[in-house]
Amino acid sequence: MNELNNLFSRYSLQEVIVLIITLLIVAESLWKTIDFFYNKHQVHLGKKTNAREFEKGVIASLDKINDKIDELNEQNKQTHLQQEQVEQKLALVQERMQENARSLLIDAHHRFCYQYQKIDDLNLQSIERHYLYYKTAGGDTFIDHLMEEIRSLPRVNYFTEQPTSSRGEDK
Repeated sequence: MNELNNLFSRYSLQEVIVLIITLLIVAESLWKTIDFFYNKHQVHLGKKTNAREFEKGVIASLDKINDKIDELNEQNKQTHLQQEQVEQKLALVQERMQENARSLLIDAHHRFCYQYQKIDDLNLQSIERHYLYYKTAGGDTFIDHLMEEIRSLPRVNYFTEQPTSSRGEDK
């Protein structure tokens, strides 16, 4: 109480009231300043929280995309394996077709060059077609020589030729 007496002895009642009002105004201003910065901080934290949530969403989306990419890569590997298997089978089929065409051309050469020593247009067309398949499949040049011999055979038209006897004699 001694402090109050000392305060009133030094200052008048009006000065004490002005001092109290000034202290209240300063306290109110201080409170508003603290509240302002607190709200700013909350907004900033909210933005950070929103940014963190956005980042988490982006990361989750990227994880899903990475999983999908991994899945597609695995499917791509499987497709490549299947493609390689198909290519191997196709190469085998092509090789077999080439062997069959080669055998057919050799047989035709022997039959027409050595046995008949002539050829008709229909058989020549068929042999040419098989030769084309053989060359398309990558056939070698051995058959080229045989084809030249077949092409050089005399042409015969079986519709206008006289039939031969069963003993192989001409009439």
